[in-house]
Amino acid sequence: MEAEKQLKFFHGCVAAAFAERDHSIMEAEKAKEEEEVISKKLQESQKRVEELTSDFLEEKKLTATLQIDLEEQKRQNEIFRKVINKFYEIRQHSLKGFLEDTSWEVKCECLLHDSADTWSFNDHGETSTSKYINALEEEVEMLRKSVDNLQTKLQMGLEIENHLKKKVRELEKKNILSQETIKKGISGLHHYHSQHRVHIMNLLDEGSSHLKSIVNVVEEKISQLHILSRRGMVLAYQTLWLVGTGDASEALAQALQEKVAALLLLSQQEERHLLERNVNAALQKKMEELQRNLLQVTNEKVKALMELAQMKQEYQLLQEKISQEIKQGKLLADIGGKRIFQERDGKLKNLLKKTYLRRWIGTLDPNGDEAEAHLNYEGNAANRRTNYSLDFARMKIENATLKESLESMERLTSSVRRLRLSLIKVKESTTSECTVTSMSETLDDIYTEANLVKTALCSSLPVSWSAEAGVRSSSDESFDKETIDVGDSGNENVDFVSAAGFEMVEILMLAAQILKDHITKSGSRNGS
Repeated sequence: MEAEKQLKFFHGCVAAAFAERDHSIMEAEKAKEEEEVISKKLQESQKRVEELTSDFLEEKKLTATLQIDLEEQKRQNEIFRKVINKFYEIRQHSLKGFLEDTSWEVKCECLLHDSADTWSFNDHGETSTSKYINALEEEVEMLRKSVDNLQTKLQMGLEIENHLKKKVRELEKKNILSQETIKKGISGLHHYHSQHRVHIMNLLDEGSSHLKSIVNVVEEKISQLHILSRRGMVLAYQTLWLVGTGDASEALAQALQEKVAALLLLSQQEERHLLERNVNAALQKKMEELQRNLLQVTNEKVKALMELAQMKQEYQLLQEKISQEIKQGKLLADIGGKRIFQERDGKLKNLLKKTYLRRWIGTLDPNGDEAEAHLNYEGNAANRRTNYSLDFARMKIENATLKESLESMERLTSSVRRLRLSLIKVKESTTSECTVTSMSETLDDIYTEANLVKTALCSSLPVSWSAEAGVRSSSDESFDKETIDVGDSGNENVDFVSAAGFEMVEILMLAAQILKDHITKSGSRNGS
């Protein structure tokens, strides 16, 4: 019977393993299908981006040709204006009238309303003048058509200008929003610093009160030791008196017993004193550690404020650059390029959405207690075995994630420590007679190495990340929402190891840049 039960148990384990294998194969096929769908969508979006860029280039060429035509028409209009002024002067001289400062349209009307006899200078040249007048009328008609064409082109230019103004307003709104976010970040940093400062001050107060209580206890113990020493002296005098009376043996035994008890009590008091000394030393170390933490928090706040000032400076430079590009007429091309880059960046972020591997495993059965109550039935036993296999797989995945996080944190701390020590060496070498060029080269090497670490952190993906965002059918709506709202950082969870490493590397790069600027300034001062 036991062999049959074991055989049935092994058969059930084999069936569960096959079911788990089939489930994983189906999940892999679904993942491949969705990967193909996403790749098709990516190709279509790339084609769309290429079409938009080609349309933009065609529009740019069209505007250039329109500007060339406009300049040509202006040149022709100037020539026609000179011709009409010349004919108007001839007309006024022939009529023996004085020259009036009239407009160009009035001169054209006067020349058109004149009769053909006015321009007949002799009988033989009558046909030639009529032909000339007809040619002038044709040229005037052509000029009117060109003026209409130029007006339409001017209207198109005004529409383009309005579109650019609208884009400038949108950019100004974005700048205002970014300023508000920066202000909120600064207020958050101030609040965070105040909270940590209050917490550390409370810890220091508690430590000082605890130390005072320990000192009071030690003083009480010392007073008790003095009292015990006095009692020992009294007992010694009593033993001497008993010896003098003749009861020497009993007095000596009693004195020895009391001496042993006093020695034991003294040893206990010394042990307590040593223990209290160790406690005081530990509390002193704790206070020093808290002070170091407070100093570190203040230094981090200073570094964050320096980074914020640098960001503000970059933001001002970016505003000046945008204003210059608006003046030069290059804003439209830059906006198109930024949109293309943002779309590509958004698609890349969408492909790298964080999806925890429990989607590949499934959730636990909420009716697990009821299943345990009915273990005698074969169906519930099979469900329970599948749940156990899922739990085992989940534990494996979480263990692998934790191991990878620990390994990456160790590598990151070793790299950051090495870079920090090299920065400290460069800072200490500033006091010696090292050249400015060697120190700047060392700082450049440190900066490039930190940049490589930053690139590795940005491009690395942990085990708990997946390239697919929708494995189950119930997550299709959330996948659509994520693809629509790519820029919302609240919808995606950042890996804590990568985030911490990114911040540490940024701080190291900032420190290297500041040290390099300081070294160059000091070198220029010494050279001058």
